Amino acid sequence: MAKIFDTLQNDGRFGRLTEIIRTLGEDKTLQGEGPMTFFAPVDSAWDAIPEPNRSMILNDKQMLSHLIDFFTIGNHKCTLEALLKRNVVQTVEGNNIMVRKTDRGGTQVDEAVVLEGDLEAENGIIHVLDSVPFATLAQAEQAYLSTNV
Repeated sequence: MAKIFDTLQNDGRFGRLTEIIRTLGEDKTLQGEGPMTFFAPVDSAWDAIPEPNRSMILNDKQMLSHLIDFFTIGNHKCTLEALLKRNVVQTVEGNNIMVRKTDRGGTQVDEAVVLEGDLEAENGIIHVLDSVPFATLAQAEQAYLSTNV
């Protein structure tokens, strides 16, 4: 079984995400021992971020680094069922994300809908998201701004 980064890279839906991860050198983290939980927005999620915000985010390594930390729950391999029981979980960045059922029976992570959950990897688990949660983007921007004052 492949580790999280290799699973993302081999999947085909995460070209932009794997490029970001590689550029930041975070591929080593996602190849690490784990366990970890990783929320992975598909390529169309990045395309849906309105300009000029998308360009600003994708061209700023520090902002992207904060964002990747918001997608990661360290030291836990959390299935969707486990996340739903907890309802609120803390990311590596230190902020909380909300996980809840939708009216249509699906699952949401903040505002993003889980397209596929519980994608197994050797060092953790991946949950595929349809969008980059805007609450997460706002938190990443705040974290970025607080380190650049």
